[in-house]
Amino acid sequence: MAGEKLAGVDVIVKTGTPATAVGGQSGATLNRTLNLIETTDKTSGGWVTKVGGTKEWSVEMEAFMIVGDSAFTALNTAWANREEVDVEMAIGSILFKGKALISDFPIEAPLDDAVTFSITLEGTGALTESAVI
Repeated sequence: MAGEKLAGVDVIVKTGTPATAVGGQSGATLNRTLNLIETTDKTSGGWVTKVGGTKEWSVEMEAFMIVGDSAFTALNTAWANREEVDVEMAIGSILFKGKALISDFPIEAPLDDAVTFSITLEGTGALTESAVI
C-alpha cells in the first residue's frame, strides 16, 4: 500500500551465509554516504561547487546478549579473524545487501542492567538493493 508507514520493530539485520538474524536486536541504522569533491574555481561566481565522488555504507546495530546465539558467535569469529561478513537488511519492500568488515564491536556489562553489544559493519564494496522476496 502506497504511503504506508513502517515500524522499526519489523527491520531485522541478518548476517552470514545462509543469512541468519542476529538474536536480541534492539536497534539498527543503515548509513549511506556520498563523499563530495570540491570543484570550486574562479568561474563559479563565488559559490562552492561540488561533484559526487565515492560512496560508502555501514550498518550500526545494538542487541542484547543471547547466550549461544549462532549469529553472534559467527560475528565474533569474523571480527577475530578480520574476515568479511555478508549483511542484509530489509526495510519495507527493499532488501539491502553487501559485504562488510567489523570495525567496532564493544560488549557492555553494567552492574544494574542487561549485557548488550553494539557492532559497526563497514561496507566493503557495493550495497545492492532489490525487492524483498
